[in-house]
Amino acid sequence: MEQIHHMSLSGHAETIPLTAAAHAHLLRYLSNTRAALGTDPDADETVRDLETTLGDRLRSMPATPGAAIDDEQLASILAETGTVEQEAPPIRILAYPARGRFFCRIGEGSWFGGLCAGIAMYGDFRVDWVRTVALFLLLFTGGTAGLVYLALLLILPKVDTVAEYRRQCAAPAPSR
Repeated sequence: MEQIHHMSLSGHAETIPLTAAAHAHLLRYLSNTRAALGTDPDADETVRDLETTLGDRLRSMPATPGAAIDDEQLASILAETGTVEQEAPPIRILAYPARGRFFCRIGEGSWFGGLCAGIAMYGDFRVDWVRTVALFLLLFTGGTAGLVYLALLLILPKVDTVAEYRRQCAAPAPSR
């Protein structure tokens, strides 16, 4: 006569009679499930829920009184239940948005501080047109545009070359 093991599963007050082979199979299944879940913070809850589900399925099997569930019956239930696999943690791609265009003064080819060259690069204009507009604004505003120009010379950062400006535009935005 085959040895019968009585196994207690979560969520069930009564033990479930299993043959020795079925008992070993169920222990391996639960052990593999625990290993598959690894360091998942919900691993204990998942195993408890799985034990409750398996206990419900094993309890509902028609059996003669005193008979134990054999390995074949257990294998069919475990096949229907399937294996538990932990989902791979999502891969986080830390992509920082490019800084984009910004107002500055450009030293390369500058005439008076590089402000017109910087405005031309920001707006994707020709620098000679920006200089022409700046000159007309200076004349038609009676010098007020000149004060704004001087203030911007003090406020805006200076970038040495156009290539450096383009490199900074493509680089990640500076942290604040």
